[in-house]
Amino acid sequence: MRVVSLLPSATEIVAALGHGGELVGRSAECDYPPDVEPLPIVMKPRTLDSERPSSEIDARVRKARSAGESLYRLDVDRLRELRPDVLFTQELCGVCSVTAEEVRAACRSAGISPAIVSLAPTTLTEVFDSILTVGEALADRPAAERLVSELRERCRPSRTPREARPRVAIVEWLDPPILAGLWSSDMVDRAGGVPIGPPSREPGRRTTWGAVERGAPDLVVLSPCSFSVDRTRRELSDPALLSRVKGACGRLGTVLADEAYFSRPGPRLADGVSLLRQLLKGSLRAPPLPAEYLVSDRARAPA
Repeated sequence: MRVVSLLPSATEIVAALGHGGELVGRSAECDYPPDVEPLPIVMKPRTLDSERPSSEIDARVRKARSAGESLYRLDVDRLRELRPDVLFTQELCGVCSVTAEEVRAACRSAGISPAIVSLAPTTLTEVFDSILTVGEALADRPAAERLVSELRERCRPSRTPREARPRVAIVEWLDPPILAGLWSSDMVDRAGGVPIGPPSREPGRRTTWGAVERGAPDLVVLSPCSFSVDRTRRELSDPALLSRVKGACGRLGTVLADEAYFSRPGPRLADGVSLLRQLLKGSLRAPPLPAEYLVSDRARAPA
């Protein structure tokens, strides 16, 4: 089977199910596992501004979306060359990837007719269901069931009484701050915390750092969409932004985390839940993850 994935989470799922060798094309954002990087790129962002300040990226994205412009470009010639049998895309977010309709139009232009599988999970349970959907598309439902069983066990709900749970803010953008929505609240709840932000299924909520501080979080996790820990650290080199972020630090501190553990609806969300459990206990221990404490007078040092 020849598979093209335009979605980083779908690429991770395909590989986790043992079908990475069937991938023949990817998006520019599909960077995990590392052995997918040599694959041909069939989708790229229209503008390469990932190193610009968060506020500038946000303004550019909002302008493009308000004008009805796609943020990505599909390579029709490459799609025609690759002739995929299955193509994974999404319907959830026009900022994260092309839409299924854009994919269908590109396939018509390329003269190909792959099975187009669109994923749009909004809760942690639906993320697990989407893994089953990918398994079915790959004609390997048993592998998907095994993986989902493992992930559900790793993400089993916490038994901590709600009145004893720390308050947690997961921030998926820095300037302006956006409190993560969709499956993020499920992750916090299962880890034993109380989420500050949108309830399950609802998209991220734009806010201010002052409002985050007034929410009195015990723990703040900075995991901007598409940002690595190093990229987030560079963003926080702006003294003014760093000062606003530090104002929201709670007793358990503020942690920089790779976006893959919170923003990508794939297997590594289970690592995100494990990380939250560690942080709620006041530690940052094995298994090692791309995460680190923000230097702050009020933040705890790693245990």
